[in-house]
Amino acid sequence: MAISKKEKTDKKLKKVAKGSRKATNKDTVERVTEQVEAEASKPIEIKKRRTDLIFANTGSTLLDLSSPFAFGKIVNIVGDNSTGKTLLAMECIAQTKKILGKKLKWKYDDTESGFSFDSKEMYGIELLSEKEQASETVEDFEYNLNKELDNLKSDEYLIYVCDCLDALKAKEEENRFKKRMEYEAALRAGKNPKDLKGTYGMEKPKKMGELFRNLVQKIEKKNCLLIIISQVRMNIDAMFGNKYTRVGGKALDFYASVIIWLAVLEKNKIKDTPIGVVIKAKNTKNKITKPFRIVNTHILFDYGIDDITSNIEYLYELRTPTGDLKSKSEKVNWDDKEYTLKGLVKYIEDNELEDKLKKQVEQKWYEFEASITPNRKRKF
Repeated sequence: MAISKKEKTDKKLKKVAKGSRKATNKDTVERVTEQVEAEASKPIEIKKRRTDLIFANTGSTLLDLSSPFAFGKIVNIVGDNSTGKTLLAMECIAQTKKILGKKLKWKYDDTESGFSFDSKEMYGIELLSEKEQASETVEDFEYNLNKELDNLKSDEYLIYVCDCLDALKAKEEENRFKKRMEYEAALRAGKNPKDLKGTYGMEKPKKMGELFRNLVQKIEKKNCLLIIISQVRMNIDAMFGNKYTRVGGKALDFYASVIIWLAVLEKNKIKDTPIGVVIKAKNTKNKITKPFRIVNTHILFDYGIDDITSNIEYLYELRTPTGDLKSKSEKVNWDDKEYTLKGLVKYIEDNELEDKLKKQVEQKWYEFEASITPNRKRKF
């Protein structure tokens, strides 16, 4: 059957069109491949911490990276007994003073009267003055903090530590206690006093909310770092979520910029006697960098934070994700020479290589954070 001239023309056009599509598809694949390779060859953008804030120094490189303490902010340190809460606050004042000198002012408000460290021996300065009167009530705390803020000059910085929030009473609570003592005395005397009236247990949470609401802007304007130490207490009513809670929970959850929960991983011992602890620090809130970061830090009771050992363990990944030490005899390589953990600590101290170690830890931290940052197109 003969093919018409029109049919021959249509067949040729279809053949040309098919070849064009193949060429177009091939060009598209090559172009996309080139774009992908170009993106992959770009160096990872490493973002470091914000430059619009002034930071205190906690004495722990890993804590500074994971949960930075910034002036103008509120930090809440939460933990059980002997988790290093007080030592962390002490170290923060001492290390920041080395940087800011006379421009740093501080007040250690020992509300629970439990401060027993020789800060002069440990850090060369008296962190707690015997002349200073500790706050007993929430109202005292508000007055003392306001007083320190009002006395602060424009070029000065303040670290105010409340250790701890649990020891503070509300004024109404104190008045009710006095009335209860009068009531019991009257009963013993055979009298029939009137029953005490009032709502139990709600004064302090209300006062804490009012305090932070009134002072949060002043704290920011005055370059004050407010460190609130909280004691862990069991949340017996909790059916879901965390089984632990602390005083001032909702107010601190809202107003604090950084919240750190501390737990003891293990105790460091010499001759079967504890000389320090390894703590796990997890931030459950972080409005400055990123939340839910966990770091391990060594604390020695008569020394403070052992930043060198903590940094070496992080740099060489000597602990498992759960915090267990992989091997006590594992050796590490520093400048093409092998050391034990203790040997490298001594070498770094003897040769004043702390800054070099710190920079390597910071580099590893920022590179890891950059590697897990979603590579998405910017929305704006």
